[in-house]
Amino acid sequence: MTSEIISFYKDKTVFMTGGTGLLGKVVVEKLLRATDVKRIYFLVRTKRGEKMEARFESWKKDQVFEVLLNKKPLVLEKMTPISGDCCAPDLGISDADRRILAAEVQVLIHGAASVRFEEPLEQAVVINTRAMRLLESFVHVSTTFSNCVVHQIQERFYPEHLTCPVDKVLDLQNSVSSETFEKMAPALIGKFPNTYTYTKALGEQVIQEEAKGLPVGIFRPAIILSTFKEPVQGWVDGLQGLIAMIFATAYGFVHLMLVNLKVNAPIVPADYCVNVSR
Repeated sequence: MTSEIISFYKDKTVFMTGGTGLLGKVVVEKLLRATDVKRIYFLVRTKRGEKMEARFESWKKDQVFEVLLNKKPLVLEKMTPISGDCCAPDLGISDADRRILAAEVQVLIHGAASVRFEEPLEQAVVINTRAMRLLESFVHVSTTFSNCVVHQIQERFYPEHLTCPVDKVLDLQNSVSSETFEKMAPALIGKFPNTYTYTKALGEQVIQEEAKGLPVGIFRPAIILSTFKEPVQGWVDGLQGLIAMIFATAYGFVHLMLVNLKVNAPIVPADYCVNVSR
């Protein structure tokens, strides 16, 4: 990590969404291990009946933090969970917590998303699209595939490939029934192969339209796999997507697979993403 990055984060307050996921955990670990960040607030929702407090206690025991805690045993005291939900209006954050975030946060990292390719369109829109006075940096974690209908992707927005502007899509979602909205999905999605890539493209247009004048950066990682070497070699959080396929093959559950030997899989280790997304 460069001296400029270390200096930037010194005594800064950060707010994160997606901090309980694979990439989010590695981002948190790197910030706490390599910088003198003042505090990290991160959004935690109730999940399968487990309340925020219980999820936070379980989160702190993850293997990814072992190296960090050996060096800085008390560093997780800098973490403050904020009860909320990306699917709820205003992220489901209480008025009191919103005032705290508005008054203290200088860096915002938005990494929460649904990575289910065939999520019902209404749910995917809520999570991937809808989702501060001292703000100095806002990093929006998108995906390489948000503009997969283009063969050569440059560092710009691509609203021209959307069949309908994002504000109209959100208005439709609010004004018609869930059944009607799902029936409209093929026409709305257009060239995009699934609701995941489509709603991530919509999310980028939200940034383009709503974040004008703000210090915003969009990060488009490829398929994120386990860590390469930092902080724990080969650490992975759960079995999703390609990771599940590798696991199933290694343990003998999958014996035969159809592959194209001429295609290179666009994959990237989690710690590589963290080292460039700050």
